[in-house]
Amino acid sequence: MEVIVFRHGIALERDEAADMGLSDEERPLTDKGRRRTRAAAAGLRAVLDGDRVDSVVTSDLLRARQTADILVDYIESPPAVESDALRPGAGAEALDAWLHGQGARNRLVLVGHEPDLSDWVSWGLTRKRERILAFKKAGSCLIEFPGHAEGGTGTLRWLLTAAQLRALG
Repeated sequence: MEVIVFRHGIALERDEAADMGLSDEERPLTDKGRRRTRAAAAGLRAVLDGDRVDSVVTSDLLRARQTADILVDYIESPPAVESDALRPGAGAEALDAWLHGQGARNRLVLVGHEPDLSDWVSWGLTRKRERILAFKKAGSCLIEFPGHAEGGTGTLRWLLTAAQLRALG
């Protein structure tokens, strides 16, 4: 199984959203966030080099959903689906449990939030709770697992910042 982890793009700041009467869940990508996410998605398409993606899975928070929709357009994936396992605070265990139920899917893209994504990636690589990396907005990585995604069995194939992805696009 291959899992591509992608952090959502630049979103409206919490304070600005609150001033507009929006909850954290309703914070959208900014114009800059949409532009940069599209450019990063073009880079991801270049990295994939025509390899197909079985599914894009996202948190249901607006900024993640908007990021996932951009990715779907660029990598020609089936429409994104939402999972509570990618909601902020769900934890690495919830994501592990969800992934175990996914059967024979070969390549997934997960769109979510920090620090949850880096916690899960660290767990997948080391089976330890210590975070060994972090994702900036629209940053991504690919982890390959020999079978189902199991903590400590993943191999990091690549880790790219948003700027690196944009340069590849």
